[in-house]
Amino acid sequence: MAANIVVFFDIGNTLAVADFTSQGKLAGFRTFPFVIEILQLLRHADRRLGIISNTGKETSESVKKLLKQAGLLEHFEPALLLFSSTEGIDKTKPEFFALAAKRAGVPPTRCIYVGEDDKERQTARAASFKVAFHALHVFDVIEQMPNSI
Repeated sequence: MAANIVVFFDIGNTLAVADFTSQGKLAGFRTFPFVIEILQLLRHADRRLGIISNTGKETSESVKKLLKQAGLLEHFEPALLLFSSTEGIDKTKPEFFALAAKRAGVPPTRCIYVGEDDKERQTARAASFKVAFHALHVFDVIEQMPNSI
């Protein structure tokens, strides 16, 4: 059953390049050319999509606004947008990934974390997530997952 797999993405250097002001405030995202098509393919395959991201001191509203401007926000379930700045935990803790699985209502073994940072992927693995190092790699990871819980 496809819908019981939830794919969580990191933002920076996975979905997009983050741009910052000279004061260090998040100014926007430049979405990688292949990302929108991948997100559309995943959604058409009945995959649920979320974000797990370290967001510094940014508000949830500011991050969502910039995701919308980058053409990304519409692809993700609102309840599955987990930002460190609003959750009070970051991707150095397996509990952040466990919280994401809980919000999705699926076991962590039915979740995939897509991110470029190896330490973050190790933390996701420690929380029983499957991991992908690149957005394109997620299709291989899904293919290797059992079809049932």
